[in-house]
Amino acid sequence: MTHGVTDRARGPDMKRPDTGYKTTTEDEHWRNEEFQWARILAQGHAARGMVLLYLQKACTAFHEFEPAFNAGVLDSGRLDFFRPRLANRLRQLVTTMANNGLDRLNGAPELTAILQAVESAKTMDDLSHLTDRLHAVGHMLLDALERA
Repeated sequence: MTHGVTDRARGPDMKRPDTGYKTTTEDEHWRNEEFQWARILAQGHAARGMVLLYLQKACTAFHEFEPAFNAGVLDSGRLDFFRPRLANRLRQLVTTMANNGLDRLNGAPELTAILQAVESAKTMDDLSHLTDRLHAVGHMLLDALERA
C-alpha cells in the first residue's frame, strides 16, 4: 500500500497545484488519474466536478461490463437490458456537459459518437468493444476539464 503519496507539481508543468490529497493507489496509471480527479475537484467548479462524476460512473459501468461479458458470466441475449443502461450513463454525461457549456471541450464530440455507438450496438460484443474507446476519450475530456 502506498502511504503518503501526494500530488505535487513535478517536471515542466509546475503550474499543477498541490491538492494535499493522499492516495493508497499503487498502480501509476490509476494514481495519476486519481490525482487528476483531485485537481479538477479542487478547482471548485461544480459543473466540472459533476462531469467528472458522471464520466467516472459511465467508465465504471463499462469497465465492469466488459470483463464480465468477456468472462462469459453475462447472457449474450441481454442486449436490450444493458444497452439502454449504458446509453443512459453516457446521455446523462453528454446532457450535463451541454447544459453547462462544457460540450465544446476536447473529447465531447467523441463522447457523443460513443453514445451513438452504444445506442446502435447490435450485440453485447459491440458494447464490450467500446470500453477502451471510452477510456481514451475520458482521458481527453479530463485533460480538457483540468485546463478549462
